[in-house]
Amino acid sequence: MKTLDHTLILDDGRVLGYIETGDLRGKALFLFHGLHSSRLEAKCIEHEMCKKGIRLICFDRPGMGLSTFQKNRKVLDVVDDVLVLAESLSIKKFSVLGVSSGGKYALACAYKIPHRLYSCNVLSGASPMEFLTHDMPRFNRFFIFIIQHIPSLIRPIYWYLYGRLSKSTSTSEQFLKNITHVLDDVDKKLFENKKIKQSLLDAFHESYAQGSKGVAYDASFDIQKASWGFELEKITFEPIHFWHGGLDTGVPFSMTKQMIEKIPNATLKFYPQEGHLSLVFNQIDEVMGVLGKRVGKRKS
Repeated sequence: MKTLDHTLILDDGRVLGYIETGDLRGKALFLFHGLHSSRLEAKCIEHEMCKKGIRLICFDRPGMGLSTFQKNRKVLDVVDDVLVLAESLSIKKFSVLGVSSGGKYALACAYKIPHRLYSCNVLSGASPMEFLTHDMPRFNRFFIFIIQHIPSLIRPIYWYLYGRLSKSTSTSEQFLKNITHVLDDVDKKLFENKKIKQSLLDAFHESYAQGSKGVAYDASFDIQKASWGFELEKITFEPIHFWHGGLDTGVPFSMTKQMIEKIPNATLKFYPQEGHLSLVFNQIDEVMGVLGKRVGKRKS
């Protein structure tokens, strides 16, 4: 197993930063990181990927980590970046895994390029705001209301709550607290493990390497009333598998359940005692056991 950071220059001149890890001889899996995160999220699960013979690739979305900001980007535009990256790596067919806010990009691939996929998988996946329920923490509902009515506030708010705190290790504790404050105790308990805590902090800090603009823009897709630019009902790829926790207060299951019901051929594994982050770390072996069967056979 190796952990390799790379950059790719795209046709429009943008830089795309990405990481390759896991089993570099295995079948490819593109990981779409969550909000406040980056390509370094791949390091959180690279050992499990290596054990299952999976080549893990994760790229920074525009304006985060090493990747250049892209003005007027849409959700489906990220699929084009996936295709260019896959072409540069000589990958013809691959699987996708979206975590939290990254789930919509995995679904966008299932919608736009089903012929290129082995499997589509979503962990703790966020859903469009049309499915907003009162299970969402009050703070988040208030925040969403403000941004929907005054969208120009999203960038300064993200700078104040997160961006300015990401620049120094002395403010790392407050930075992490602000990102995770609405999550359940089962998620916060993960931070007792220093290795997990540091791996998450590394991914979070890297997301703000260029400032708050890229993260705030990425968050706007989850906050605004507008759809993601494609109809969930028209996703033809199968199967699409969801994993979700019953204690997920970041993305309440009541919201994700409504989204799943809109998607043909979707399956769900529900964990009543897992939260938003704990699901990823506590159940990764089971997830990989299922996912590993779908990504295709390892190269000889």
